[in-house]
Amino acid sequence: MKTISKIVILFAMMIEIVGCQTAVSTGPASSTNLPFLKNSPNECYYLDEFMPLADSMVSGKNGSLDLRYYSYRTANYKEWRLKEIMLSFYSKNGQCWSLFEEFYIAQ
Repeated sequence: MKTISKIVILFAMMIEIVGCQTAVSTGPASSTNLPFLKNSPNECYYLDEFMPLADSMVSGKNGSLDLRYYSYRTANYKEWRLKEIMLSFYSKNGQCWSLFEEFYIAQ
């Protein structure tokens, strides 16, 4: 009986250890390749059709303009490689978007 109890306790401990290792181990960060975008009011981008899925996106309004902010934890964009990047866009009709600002966050 004591042997069965020890085996059950040992098995429970192994499950806990494996569970903890899985919870804290992370793989290498995968980067997102962002398309080249021109920072020009003459450019019109239909973002919903081609922008990669962002790590976070915020949308809102400022007066008559629609605004969107896309942020990527690790991305390749123009000459910036493996940087945290934020792109902000504005639109007058909610469909055609122009790039307003582009930032990378220095580590």
